[in-house]
Parts: sequence; C-alpha cells; structure tokens
Amino acid sequence: MSQEELPDSDRTILVPKPGGRRGAPAPVPGLGGAAGGPAAGGAGADAFAPGAAGLGAGTDGSAAMGAGAAAWPHGQGSGPAAGGFERPAVGHTNYDATLAPLTAGPRAHLNGVNPLVGAANALLDLVVPLRIMATHPSVEGLRSQLVAAIKKFEHDAKAAGCEQEAIAVARYSLCTFLDETISSTPWGGSGVWASRSLLVAFHNEAFGGEKFFLILQKLSQQPRANLHVLELMYLCLALGLEGRYRVMDGGRVQLDLLRERLQQLIQKERGPFEPDLSLRWKGSSEKRPGLLRLIPVWVIAAAAGLVLLCIHLGFSFLLNRQSDPVYAALQRIRLVAPAPPAPPMANPPVRVARFLAPEIERGLVSVTETPDRSTIVLHGDGVFKSGSAEVQPSYDGLLQRIGDALKPVPGKVIVIGHTDDVPGGSSRYPSNWALSKGRAATVVELLAKQAGPAARYSVEGRGETEPLVPNDSAANRARNRRVVIIVLTP
Repeated sequence: MSQEELPDSDRTILVPKPGGRRGAPAPVPGLGGAAGGPAAGGAGADAFAPGAAGLGAGTDGSAAMGAGAAAWPHGQGSGPAAGGFERPAVGHTNYDATLAPLTAGPRAHLNGVNPLVGAANALLDLVVPLRIMATHPSVEGLRSQLVAAIKKFEHDAKAAGCEQEAIAVARYSLCTFLDETISSTPWGGSGVWASRSLLVAFHNEAFGGEKFFLILQKLSQQPRANLHVLELMYLCLALGLEGRYRVMDGGRVQLDLLRERLQQLIQKERGPFEPDLSLRWKGSSEKRPGLLRLIPVWVIAAAAGLVLLCIHLGFSFLLNRQSDPVYAALQRIRLVAPAPPAPPMANPPVRVARFLAPEIERGLVSVTETPDRSTIVLHGDGVFKSGSAEVQPSYDGLLQRIGDALKPVPGKVIVIGHTDDVPGGSSRYPSNWALSKGRAATVVELLAKQAGPAARYSVEGRGETEPLVPNDSAANRARNRRVVIIVLTP
C-alpha cells in the first residue's frame, strides 16, 4: 500500500498481522529474477496479458459458473441470484458483521493514491471476519455475495481509470486470497468450497496459490509500471495469503522474507513515508510556567537576602549572649604591675576642672585630676537615648564645652564607655559591650570636631564589667551608665 498520507489524517488504520506456521528457514527466490518452481496456470511472459488463460477470459464469471453448474453438496443452499446480493434464509449471529463491508456505502476516503486498492477495500475487509468464523449458515449465499462484490470491484476500478490488465491481475489475486481464506475454515474446507470457488467462477482455475507468486515475480521486474497491482498483492500477503508456501518446509520464513522484499521494492518507488500513523497523536507539549518563572528575579533575590539577614542577626545575638560572660571574666583579671616611677615635675599638671566648673556645679560632669592625668566622667543617664549611642540634642552643648576644655590641653585622650547589667536588645548593639563602645565612639566623634585631631583619641568599651555601685536598683544602674574621658599628661 502506498505510504503517502491519506486525505483524512485523523484516521488510524490498523492492518492485522496474520498468524501461521513457522518452519525451518529455506532459500527465498529473489524478486525480479527468473521464474522459479513449476509453471502453473500459463505463467510466463504472457501471464497477465489480455486473453491469457485464467486472467482475461470470463471477466463476468458467466462462463465459469456455467461450466461449474453441478449441484452443491446437500444442505448448502441454491446458486446465486441474478444481479445482486442475496441474504441467506438461515440466520446467523455473526453474519451481519461479516457482510457489513459489502453493504457499506462508498469508501472513497480510503482510496489514497492507489485507486485499485480503494476499489478492493470492501473485499479485503472480509478476510479477517471470514477467517475467524467457526460456522456459516449458507455457503452458497456467501458465494453469491462475493461474486457480486468482485463484479462491483471491477466496475469501481474501471471508473477510477485503472487499466484492464491491472484489473484482471487484481481480480485473480483477490479470488485466490478469498478462496484460500474460506477453504481454511471448518465450514469451507474438505473440498466444500474448492469445487465452486471464485477462481473457478472467474478464471476457470481451481488453485491460484502457485500462479499468484509467478505473476508477482513477473510484475516485480517493472515495479514502477505495475506499482498499483504490486501494492494490492502486498496487502494480500500482509493479511495472510500463503499460497504454495503453506505446505512448504520453512515456507513461513520464506514468505516473510518475500513480503519484506516486496515492501522495500514498493517503498523505493513511493519514496520516504511519514512514520507517524496520525499527525496529531501526541498530546499538547505546552507546559505551564513553574512558580519560579512567575515570580520576578528581584523578588527571589530580596527573599533570599531577608533570610540571610535573619540568619546573621540570629547568630549575632547568640554569639554576643555567649561572649558576654567570657568578656566579663576577662575584665576581672588584673595584672600586678611594678610601681611606675615618679613622674617628672617639669610640666605642670593638666587642669580642666576650672574650665568645667559650671558643669561640675550642675552635676553634669565630675572631674578628678592627678599629676599624670585628668579624668572627666560624663554621666550617661539622660545623655543617650535608651539602648542607643545617639546623643540627646540637649547635651550637644555640654560636649562642645568639654571639647573646648580639651583644645588647649595636649596629650592622648582615652574615651571609655560603661553600661549597667541590663542585656542589650537591638540589632546594631546586640550586647552591652557593643553599646558601651558605640557610645564612646560617638563622644570621640563630637570631641574631635572641637579638639582634634582624631588620632589623639582612642575608644574602649567596658560594658557592665566595671560598675561604680551594685546594679540592684534603678538609681544605681543610672550611676553605672557613664562615659569616662581620660586626658593623659604628655
């Protein structure tokens, strides 16, 4: 059959693969070579020419049927009615389904590129139902139906423009195939069908299983000119025609190889074919976009950054909670240092108390002066916002005054921050040590603006490790929150 696409591409046609016996492999006569085997039925150069014995003569079947007018076996019914389909008098459960292809309407949609096959479709459709029927109520009635169907095939093939020679060969092939199919059934075997077969009716021959393959070998020598007939004969082989190979040792294997070579020969003439039976057998390949494709990239990046930030803050809080006790223990360690030598008296001691006398009287600061240093304590209660290192605006003037006092005084300045024992809780200052150092750094930043440079200042944070009084009341905790400014004498 042609491998080109049928007009109705949504239909999928399943061609049954017939069963059968398998034997030992044997050599296969090649297609297109010399004719092998005994010559039967007038095969040879004129095997399919008009007027050849068994092909061109008796196309209407009248002569053959007249010659075979002997009565059928008792109980098998009467001969065919003139010109039409006859339904047997005895009913059968599978009979309607068997003859459905003969009574169906036009099948032009299955013609494809081979009109000869299109005209024979109704007969080819009968093969499988006939093969599987266990009984038949009227063999004579079935013969009448098939005779009329073959005549209709000839009429349709002529109407489709097929040549008479091709029609004759196709008719011979169909008769051979149908006769073999019916003869292999329980109700058509044992010679019941052979004496009144379709080959007898149309070609006056009893067996075509040998001549079929001789004709096939002859036609295969010119495959392009005989392509339509070769495709019909290939369908007969594909649907189970065995012929002479039925009784040969290893015949099944040889027949399979022969059919495969015929298929390759047809495909070579037809060209490449579409491997898919249906153009729309696959489901839709469209995929819904995943969740990640629906969400913008910046949203994913922002979410990942937020998760990382939360992880960082969590680990930071845990680290500071665990490090505070260690830091407090380190601060309690004191090294015994040798007594420093007496400072030289060449330089007078640093004096800032007189400059900050007004602030001292108001209790904003306290100043302690020794020969080597001046210590200014800036009481932190009220100077900074709670939990923050930001100076209250009302204390900007005080820090400017301290800066003015330090401006004429040379020497290094150490700024130390202290807190109470209440744990810190902000993301910026997760521990008291971080808060105390942050407050000292803020004071240094403001003092450097008044009494720079910034290199003379150093920052330290002590947290709650050096309380002035026990942190057992709100008043005591307020006293412990402070910033100490130490001015060392150069």
